[in-house]
Amino acid sequence: MISLAVLLVPVNANAHAGVVSTSPPQDQVLNEMPSEISITFSEELLTIAGQAVNTLSLTAFDGPPVEISEITVSGTQISAVVPAGEYAPGVYEVVYRIVSADGHKVSDSFTFSLNAPALIAEPILEKGDGVIPAPIAASIAIVLALGGYLALRASKRRS
Repeated sequence: MISLAVLLVPVNANAHAGVVSTSPPQDQVLNEMPSEISITFSEELLTIAGQAVNTLSLTAFDGPPVEISEITVSGTQISAVVPAGEYAPGVYEVVYRIVSADGHKVSDSFTFSLNAPALIAEPILEKGDGVIPAPIAASIAIVLALGGYLALRASKRRS
């Protein structure tokens, strides 16, 4: 009877808060700096009065940090105000660290570009001449010859 009671108790799956959306969107190319940065998560964020348990920062890629202000948490969203001003073209990185209401810590980042192409890693394809290098070709030949020899030897034993 006790085992039946254990089976009937609902079990909650604990997962980390995931990003639902970002503003500006990941890898977006913008013509002007946004006035606000926000991230919406799949779970409520933990807030403790007087303590910064959830943080946001904005940095020019390979450059100085941007002084953002008014970091606020409301339910599943964290946001910050970006002051008006002149910003250099380039890639900017938003770094966040949050704690979901169930206590899981999550930190990550995303980038966007200001008047510059986004930094997206694309595979570099090297053009080859279509020739297998001699050491690799020799190794393949040895493996095939050895395999052929062993197969021939096995077939002679069966006969």
